[in-house]
Amino acid sequence: MTAPSLFVQLRSGPPVAEIYRRTIEIGVHAEQLGFRSVWFATRHFQAHHAALPSVFPFVAAVAQHTSRIRLGTGVVTVPFEHPVRLAEDAVVTDTLAGGRLELGLGKGLGFGHSASSYAGFGVADSNRESLYAERVTTLHRILETGHVVDGVALYPPPGTLRSRIWQSTGNIETARRAGAAGDGLLPHGNSQARAGGSVTELVDAYLAACPTEPRIGSSLAVLPGDSERDSLEMLDIDIRSSPAFYPDFDSGSGRERFLADSLIRFGAADRIVNDVVGDPDRAATTDVLFSIPLAVNHPRYLDCLRRISEDIAPQLGSHPIR
Repeated sequence: MTAPSLFVQLRSGPPVAEIYRRTIEIGVHAEQLGFRSVWFATRHFQAHHAALPSVFPFVAAVAQHTSRIRLGTGVVTVPFEHPVRLAEDAVVTDTLAGGRLELGLGKGLGFGHSASSYAGFGVADSNRESLYAERVTTLHRILETGHVVDGVALYPPPGTLRSRIWQSTGNIETARRAGAAGDGLLPHGNSQARAGGSVTELVDAYLAACPTEPRIGSSLAVLPGDSERDSLEMLDIDIRSSPAFYPDFDSGSGRERFLADSLIRFGAADRIVNDVVGDPDRAATTDVLFSIPLAVNHPRYLDCLRRISEDIAPQLGSHPIR
């Protein structure tokens, strides 16, 4: 396993500027702790209480406060984007970041999470697959050739950005196309295509089609503490401070259901590592994307970040995920 990566979910709520500033600080801390990359969750119109609808200016802001850590878009919803404008936004951001952009692409999760986004952009959900495939193909061509059409060059030049595309999907055919294109794969088990299913089939389809060194980013939600009780107390603080995010948590059963449905590993570091090692859904993982299921302004967020870096990631590195 390479150095760990971090996936940050920005939760909506006032004041938004404070959330953005706090998340930039988290990116700085992640770099100091040796994380390889930090990815920023992107959704539109506060879908599922998300706070970041426009990822490129945010990545550019984080780039100005960091120098080494790679910066990922998690993810750009391609059916809402013109491929030429997407290419321009990406290359400008990559230039500002000194070539550190990791370009994550997707279609939106589906279900209630992205239904409002498709409606807001006036895009029919039934067109998500065809629009995605067509526009990703166009984006590939633009970044490969450096031209939007014959005789019209992309500016700034794309450099090596084409080699840093990742596709997030729960669709087997999309995973296969991502492999054939040499893109990275962010397999998603809780998408409209899979509805909570295993990602093993996605990874197998990707690997079978991939002619280059595979890149597979596996998401891992963790809530590390001194003990299970300590981790649960952290979550309880978050529940009390963010009631709108937990509308059905009027009992302990709601908390337990949330932990199970979100596949959150919690407790001491050794317990989390033991839970993860041997998970067949992580068999071919090259990049572990840790996420912390707390609001970014939670008083223990940075402590969790440190525990991942110092206590969990080193153990996973010495015990390969099989």
